[in-house]
Amino acid sequence: MYSAAEDDFIDFLVREVPDGIISPRLAVCKPEDLVEIGGPYGDFCLNESSLVTNSFVFIATGTGIAPFHSFVQTYPALKYQIFHGIRRENEKYDEDHYKVGSYIPSISQPEGGLVGERLTSRLQSTELDVDSLYYLCGNRMMITDAIAILRGKGIPGSSIFTETFF
Repeated sequence: MYSAAEDDFIDFLVREVPDGIISPRLAVCKPEDLVEIGGPYGDFCLNESSLVTNSFVFIATGTGIAPFHSFVQTYPALKYQIFHGIRRENEKYDEDHYKVGSYIPSISQPEGGLVGERLTSRLQSTELDVDSLYYLCGNRMMITDAIAILRGKGIPGSSIFTETFF
């Protein structure tokens, strides 16, 4: 989910995968088309009691940024940083919706022959706060690697929450 919890509508962030099962079908939907959805089935949510006392670090690849966009829209006073691993510049989905300086993209395949940066390399070279809560969403390999980096930097497992896809 991409929209805020109290919005009068539901937005989803979906990247079309040409040989995908669902995204090509969604790409041809028009407003007013009926789409049946189920769920949500997970519990990838912010703990209400930690909203005031904690700062958050959101780590995502691609469209895995969707729940973090929803969190930020739902809780405007949230203290957060977002590390976003993307392939290309045009995948900075609504970067202007985030507080200045809180959105940190890592572009692995920039245009113009520039050298890219992987998200995990950025995390490795960044000083991280051991008292923050860490939420990770995206590619399974990124999550596995990021957890190892976080644990190596002294982040306790009880402060790491994940939602994995593909």
